[in-house]
Amino acid sequence: MIQHKKMMLIWVVTCLWLGNSSAQTNFTLEQAVQYAIQNSSATQKDANKLIDADAQMKSLMATGLPQINGSAEYQFFIQVPEMVIPKEFDPTGQGGTISFQKANNLNFGINASMHALDGSYLVALKAAKLFKEFTRAQMEITPVTIRKDVTDAYYSVLIAQKNLAQLDKNIQVMQTMKKDAEQIFKNGLNEKVDIDRISLSISNIQSTKNILNRNIEILKNVLKFQMHYPLEDSIVLSDTFDDVYAKAYNDNGKSVEQLNLERRPEYRAMGKGIELAAMDIERNKMSYFPSLSIFGSVAQALQTDNIFKHGGFWIPTAVVGATLSIPIYDSGMKSANIQRAKIVVEQNKIDRSDFERAARLEVDNTQKAYLNALAAVEEKQKSLNLAEEIFRIAKVKFTQGVGSSFETTQAETDLYAAQSALIQAQADVITSRFAVEKALGNFE
Repeated sequence: MIQHKKMMLIWVVTCLWLGNSSAQTNFTLEQAVQYAIQNSSATQKDANKLIDADAQMKSLMATGLPQINGSAEYQFFIQVPEMVIPKEFDPTGQGGTISFQKANNLNFGINASMHALDGSYLVALKAAKLFKEFTRAQMEITPVTIRKDVTDAYYSVLIAQKNLAQLDKNIQVMQTMKKDAEQIFKNGLNEKVDIDRISLSISNIQSTKNILNRNIEILKNVLKFQMHYPLEDSIVLSDTFDDVYAKAYNDNGKSVEQLNLERRPEYRAMGKGIELAAMDIERNKMSYFPSLSIFGSVAQALQTDNIFKHGGFWIPTAVVGATLSIPIYDSGMKSANIQRAKIVVEQNKIDRSDFERAARLEVDNTQKAYLNALAAVEEKQKSLNLAEEIFRIAKVKFTQGVGSSFETTQAETDLYAAQSALIQAQADVITSRFAVEKALGNFE
């Protein structure tokens, strides 16, 4: 039995260890985006706004339902009020004063009231429901914003890693070239300065690589921040620059895709905002109509000379009634409120119209930028092919002793510039393609 318990304890500890060690560190772009959406403070704030909108709707609904309140009141008259009795009403003919009030008064009561007919209240209920829908529509904007921030940060790391990989290749090429130069120097076909130039080039590339490594860590920290991922934990990007670029390059159908404004969450939220503002017009119009409320109350009042002794008088009261409120004249206040509400609706429609124009411009510009990026890659690839050929020829001439190290160094510099330009052009394809997707509203 003891042995069995030990085995169970070991099993539990192992499961806990495996559970703790299974924290995700590798993220594709989509996983990073979803992680950020789930953990973002903006998402949590949106959830609170939706809960608050629901609570507001319930609170408003409650104002039209029966309201029941209890009351208790105690009064002690230090001087009991009296009434004057005129002489003609006094049998003695003397006149004087008399009191109809005891010194101690205790009152208990229950009051109830509710709206029986109120157009403004009904409109307010519709507006509260619409406000909740408006809040939900605004919430749809947040994930798109988070996606953009995380994607920009993720791509920045991929671009830096691509440049780092290119530097590693260049170092390998230069190290091979240095070995060849050392062998040529042993054969007496060149000078030591040629080897020194290559060594300097390797040192410069290594220095750039060290800086880039540190920059990658900085960029990863930015990504962690956008994801709300612990800064002290490591993170690995599962997607590669080449894979992301290949997908972006082969997706040129996005350059002719038409905009559907209903896919943009901002547009949908503006539509709900216009509907909500229109509710204010309707609410003010309903205030021209009469409203009816009903009420009722029951109470018991005790009057006695000494509240701590038996006796005194219990006086019951019960009443029910209705109040009809009929608007007659308000000096134009309702009319002015309706006019102001109409202006708000019109302003919202103007804002939506401006957004429509801006959205179409954004789509057109991003699609053109995407096509420009695709064309730039073709040109930069040609330049890189030419630079690689020039460097190859310069290297062959150098190893054969008919070329100078200066010529090779110049060809090497041009090659590095062409490599960097191509990577930047490929990065522009990636980022511009994402910009097109965002402009089209293709992110739910």
